Amino acid sequence: MVRSSDPNREVFRLAPPLIVWWVWVAFAVANVADFAIQGAPARFAIVVSAILVTITGLAYALALRPRVVAEPSGLTIVNPFRDHHVPWAAITAVDTGDWVQVHYAPGQAGSGQAASRPPGVSSPPSSAASKAVSCWALYISARTNRRAAALAQPAPRRPSPHSSAFAAPRPERGYAEASRLPEEAKYLASLPAAKAIAVKLDTRAGRERARRKPDPETQENPVTARWAWRAIAAVALPALALLITVLA
Repeated sequence: MVRSSDPNREVFRLAPPLIVWWVWVAFAVANVADFAIQGAPARFAIVVSAILVTITGLAYALALRPRVVAEPSGLTIVNPFRDHHVPWAAITAVDTGDWVQVHYAPGQAGSGQAASRPPGVSSPPSSAASKAVSCWALYISARTNRRAAALAQPAPRRPSPHSSAFAAPRPERGYAEASRLPEEAKYLASLPAAKAIAVKLDTRAGRERARRKPDPETQENPVTARWAWRAIAAVALPALALLITVLA
């Protein structure tokens, strides 16, 4: 899922984690309201409430918080407990494994070789200095990987036009309209959501590198990583309170 706030800033995340978050919030609120209405014993209500708050902190960190933000300065990768910012000039490729991965080589960012790569074409990140950041928000499900592996297998031989089993397919309604779509749009529409986002980010990275001169810009805007203390506190503090409540 892509949410755009302005033409130069896009926020990328998938829908299922958000659905899980809001379903959990509704469940937790319903349970708290039920305790209040039925007048549950105080200790029971406190313990269960501490459990609900702890799980809510985990759901916030693992489901609601993660996202990838594409902005003029580069990619900000918001993972559950750590944030990364990678300038466009440092990105060498964006591809997919179990997650969408952003490959970068700070020592080579801004080089003419990296800038000359056509947008949307990923070079293999084989440099010893190359590193990668996995985007927690953009995961590739096992089902998607199995389907991609099946599609990669050789297609069965089609019957000969002279065979009795051969029949020319009838054009479906709307085919003419679909054929007029740009090739890139049709290609992206055929991909799973996370893979389509990876292609889009890789294309933008190539375009941004091509616009930048091979100067020491990456020294002014290095790749950075920092701990997300608010998310850590959202999980650690309720868990500590739960432990104290259970042991008290």
